[in-house]
Amino acid sequence: MKAKIGIVGSGNIGWALKQLLNDDYDIKQGDITDGFDASDITQVKEFLQGVDAVISAGPFALNKNIAQVAAEESIGYFDLTEDVDTTDFIKSLKSESILMPQCGLAPGAINICAASMMEEFDEVKEVLMRVGALPRFTTNEMSYYLSWSTNGLINEYCNEADAIYEGKPVKVMPLEGSEKLVIEGESFEAFNTSGGCATMCETYANKVENLTYKTIRYPGHLNHMRFLFNDLHLKKNKDILEKLFDKEVPRTKNDVIIFFVKVIGLIDGVLQEKTYLRKIYGNEKFSAIQLTTASGACSALKMHLDGKISSKGFIRQESLSWNDFTDNKFGNVYK
Repeated sequence: MKAKIGIVGSGNIGWALKQLLNDDYDIKQGDITDGFDASDITQVKEFLQGVDAVISAGPFALNKNIAQVAAEESIGYFDLTEDVDTTDFIKSLKSESILMPQCGLAPGAINICAASMMEEFDEVKEVLMRVGALPRFTTNEMSYYLSWSTNGLINEYCNEADAIYEGKPVKVMPLEGSEKLVIEGESFEAFNTSGGCATMCETYANKVENLTYKTIRYPGHLNHMRFLFNDLHLKKNKDILEKLFDKEVPRTKNDVIIFFVKVIGLIDGVLQEKTYLRKIYGNEKFSAIQLTTASGACSALKMHLDGKISSKGFIRQESLSWNDFTDNKFGNVYK
């Protein structure tokens, strides 16, 4: 008998999740457009009856309700959130099944990859995680088109980010820490955004000297965002900013994901670096951000259902095996 999987949300990622999982599992999907309101705890309880696991692909503000009911009913829980406050709430819950937020691209796959690379070193000096969800072509001044949740984008541009500096967990400001990257001859910029480190700063405090996550964009994007968020103080008016972006910034499915991890440390007493780089494109069915985000959650779900995650309760992304993650039919998009 097929496992029954609940999917909350039927937007771009929710749709992709259903397409990827449909052949192997019995899917139950709920969305506000169908009359399912996940902000209503009673409706959440009704929706989760009879499911073996649930993936939340809706707005991050709904995840607390879904995770709470899943924990109470011992239902496996997965989400795609980059929101730190939501993750902290889920971390506090008790469950006889698993609770695994942050299961997408970043946070998610990037943390699993980085943690696995760190195991190759005797002593880790520095970990750099860099991810960009970029349009392949742009013509506007901000060098950016929308390819995923506007709400999520603004949230990670507004909130403090986690990092490790000289072994200690620290908070760093979003839209700061700018650096230049050259990848295969093409120039990019990268800067602090929230959520991408997941729980790694807690896990690796006093075990690694420096650890950072930054978002990759085309050069010039950051200055435009600083003007909007800081100079015009629109980070205090997120609703206005979200409406502005949704109305005036084009959406694209012609995108590319840049997935970049660099670890520097000692191996047999010699300072070495190792790099993992992938450029991931979409296909006729999925955009790149749909494919990578949905595949991350699907791979984690399959690992759970296949018994490759033995722990219960809150699961950290960095605790998963990169080999197990990429060896199944969903995670192999990252190979």
